[in-house]
Amino acid sequence: FAIKRLILHKYIKIAFLGGITLHGGILKRNVVNALELPKEVILNLPFISLTGKEELIIENYKGIIEYGDEIMRVSTAVGVLKIEGKELLLKQLTSECIVVTGSIKGISFLT
Repeated sequence: FAIKRLILHKYIKIAFLGGITLHGGILKRNVVNALELPKEVILNLPFISLTGKEELIIENYKGIIEYGDEIMRVSTAVGVLKIEGKELLLKQLTSECIVVTGSIKGISFLT
């Protein structure tokens, strides 16, 4: 790109080649929406994929709070995600994502 930086506001700097630095909650979300940037990456939101009732993938998580065969609780930037089911199994655990398999009955964010 010929343009390296775009100054949208005195609190926002977007460097096309050098990463992104945004300050301010609502303003940050508006910029992400306007530029169609991936929210889960820029806003540090969890990305959750559910395949049927059998597999749940959680990306961008913070840690596991509780692990059992009927209940799991996972910490995310927006709160604790509770997973309920039967025969829940942590199939994959990396620093980037968690894969849970089993008979998933429900998922919810605890407040």
